Order: sequence, then structure tokens, then C-alpha cells
Amino acid sequence: MQLNIKSFNNKIVLSLVILILNSYFLLSINLPIILLKINLILFFLVLTYFFLKHFKYNFPLKLYFLLFLIICLGSPAINWDFRSIYLFHTKRIFFDSFIYSVADNYASFSHNDYPLLVPAFSSSFAFLLGYWNEIFPKSAFTFMYLPPLIFLSSYLGIKKNIIFLSVLIFFIGQQLFNGGTDGIVSLYFITCSFCFYKIFFEKKNESIDFIFYILTFLFCICLTLIKNEGLALLFVIFVTTTLFVLIDKSFMIHLKKILILSISFLPMLLWKLFCYNNNISNDYVNLNLFDQVLPRLLDIENYVLFFHYFFLSNEKAIIAIVAFLICFYINFDKRLFRYSLALFLLYLFIILIVHFSTPLDFIHQLETSSFRIIKTFTLLLGFFSVYNLKTYS
Repeated sequence: MQLNIKSFNNKIVLSLVILILNSYFLLSINLPIILLKINLILFFLVLTYFFLKHFKYNFPLKLYFLLFLIICLGSPAINWDFRSIYLFHTKRIFFDSFIYSVADNYASFSHNDYPLLVPAFSSSFAFLLGYWNEIFPKSAFTFMYLPPLIFLSSYLGIKKNIIFLSVLIFFIGQQLFNGGTDGIVSLYFITCSFCFYKIFFEKKNESIDFIFYILTFLFCICLTLIKNEGLALLFVIFVTTTLFVLIDKSFMIHLKKILILSISFLPMLLWKLFCYNNNISNDYVNLNLFDQVLPRLLDIENYVLFFHYFFLSNEKAIIAIVAFLICFYINFDKRLFRYSLALFLLYLFIILIVHFSTPLDFIHQLETSSFRIIKTFTLLLGFFSVYNLKTYS
């Protein structure tokens, strides 16, 4: 892709991500709603400029996105998680005009400890409309996919980008338009993982400009503020990166960049501090780890159940693993392989510990969460498989 097109895409993405985060910021400090409306209008203007400028470039992405948006606007919000958690938070923000109204912990079933970046952005759609409507705010969840997709398209090339869009549809499915956040957090995770790989490990003579670093930082903030899982995912990226720069004996060279990027944890940590100060907790978290973990760790059947629900009973997980192995067999990029595999295994370990320590029934937890969490694993393997083929071509 021509350098000016890549630069154009990155500037568009930077504008979109800043405007998304700005909706969260405006509602955090209780500024006049008119500013929130202006912010969203600017978001739509930037999108319009992207669609019309260099029209022939990114055309598959533009076409796919418009199809997702049409389906989203033409379908009701029927998903229980979406209606009772994310859309409910969006509605509260709309009527209270403030993010921190959750301090009263009203309707605790809606998980008031969940970060509110996407509901805040979604509420701005309702504010612009002037009244509450379930469909228009739901489209904000689809719009959240666009910045990382535009960004990644610049580095995949036209053919491989079409393949990746097909991979995205296959693994994420209806979450592209039904308001789910698991697909969103998965996409932002692989985007952050890709950015860290480019910054710390890729040996190509492709210069990384200042905008790339800023985008990496902002994507990391978004990742943590989409879902609680985002905090664990960003932790996985930092631990993996730190481990490999230590192995490569380049830790001191990259220390400054690691420290600066680690500031991206701060917004989520502030949110968790707010939740702690207001006694807003998560019923999935068990602080008495050894009461649950040790007995379950000693039971082989629990491991069988865990891998059955996550992998053996999920054909998409099997397809992702097989495709990943085939792609790296065709072109074995040792650095990329070990990086993507380490991300996969470290997050798998964290998910295993979380499930083994759950205060809820173990099988019930697996039944209700495995089909959602697996999207992160499959999209991770799918993306790096496609990107590896790009390096091969």
C-alpha cells in the first residue's frame, strides 16, 4: 500500500479513536451535553471523509461495514447480556447524563463494575437523537469495530485484508451487529498485540512514526475500558513483550517505551478504584482463591471439562488451531510464531485459573462463558495466520 494511503488511514483512525474516548471523557466530568453531540457529529464527518476520500482503497472494508451497519439498524436488541448489561448502562447514562451514576450500584445484576467506554459512546447516539431508542445506540457497538479494522487494513494489503475480513466474520459472527462486546474486545486485543509486535519485534525496515505510537497507546486504553477482560488481555501483552525482550537481551533498549505504554493501564485502574470506593464488586471474582482452586486443580475431570467446553466442542476453535499450524508450517516465522503462541498460552492460563477459582458452579461457568471467551483465542490465531502469510507473500 502506498505510504500516503497508510498515513491517511492512520490519521483517520487517530481521529476516530480520540473522538470515541472523548465521549467517555465528556461524560466523566459532566460537561454540557451539547459538547457530546458535537463530538459525535465530528465522528460522523471523519467517517464520511474516510469513505469518500481515496474511494477505491479499502473498498471491501467499506462495503462489509455498511452491510454490518444495515443489519444492525434493521434488527432488534434481543441478546440478554446486551439488553441487561450494556444497553442498560447506556440507558442509565442517557437519563442521568453522567457515567458515575452507577455509584449507587442499582440493579447489581447488570455488573456495575464493568467499564463504560462503549456504553458512553453508545449513549451519545441517543443524545444526538434527542430521545431514547434501542436501535440507534446499538449501532455504536458496530462502529467500535471500524477504527482497528481501518488500521489493520493498512498493514495487511488488499488481498490479505479481504481474507482477514472473512476470518473476522467467521469467528465473530453475529456480534458484529447484535451489540455484543466480546468481538470488540477480541479485535482491540489483536490490534494491540500487532502494534506491540511491530514496535518491539519485527525486523523489517519499516519505520514506525509518532502516530503509530500514539495509536498503540490509545488502543491499549480502549482495550481496558471495553470489558474487564481487557485488563487481563493488556497484562498478557505486556508480560509477553517483557519476557521476550528479556530473552533477546534488549530490555534496557525498550524499557522507556514499555514504561510509557504502561501508562495506558491508568484509566482502568482509576475505574477500579472508583468501584472499590463505592463497594461495587464482581460476583465472578473469588478472593479466597485457595478454597476453590486447589481442590479443582487436583481433579483431572475439571481439566477435561475445561478443554472440552473451550476447544473440543467448538469446531471454530479447532479450525483456528489447525489453520494456524498450517500457515506457520508453510512459512515458519519463528519470532512471530513464538510471540502469538505465548499470547495464546498465557491468556489460556489466566482463563483456566479464573474458571477454577469461580465461586459459581464450575460447569455452569463453562457453559455460559466459554463460547464468548473463545472468540479472543480464535481471532488471535486467525489474524496472525493471515499476517504470517502476508510476510510469506
